[in-house]
Amino acid sequence: MATFLPANGANCEDRTVENDGWFPDLTVADCRGQVGVASQHGTDRVAAELLSAMIEVNASISTWRADQSAASLAAVPAPAYGGISAKVTLYARAVFCLVRARMIEVTREHDATAKGHERADLTETNAPYWRQASQEALARLTGRTRTVVELI
Repeated sequence: MATFLPANGANCEDRTVENDGWFPDLTVADCRGQVGVASQHGTDRVAAELLSAMIEVNASISTWRADQSAASLAAVPAPAYGGISAKVTLYARAVFCLVRARMIEVTREHDATAKGHERADLTETNAPYWRQASQEALARLTGRTRTVVELI
């Protein structure tokens, strides 16, 4: 028996995922738009990954956050681009890139043909790129120096 899985049948409404009050709330639509999370992933699925990524990123920079005296991330002194603090932009980038990496890691194409598996194999190789982009945004956000190490 065949199962029909529509390519764009996922629920693509927007949703705001609330953060802890110090870090900014983020939206599913912004995540989709900035890192290209496909519409095949429903809003509930993306929102769940967004919340999980926010928790992970918040924990990873908790020591840096504890050293801040500002009332929110947006109030931490930083240049603004388009009226948005660079710190807020970098935070969102770190979270969104982590969401994208996770979506790649856990999702295979619904196409069970050899060509579908080949496409999925090629896509999965991008997960490390998105994780690296997340780490680079966090390094820039916290002022941590960055080092790239590659195995030979």
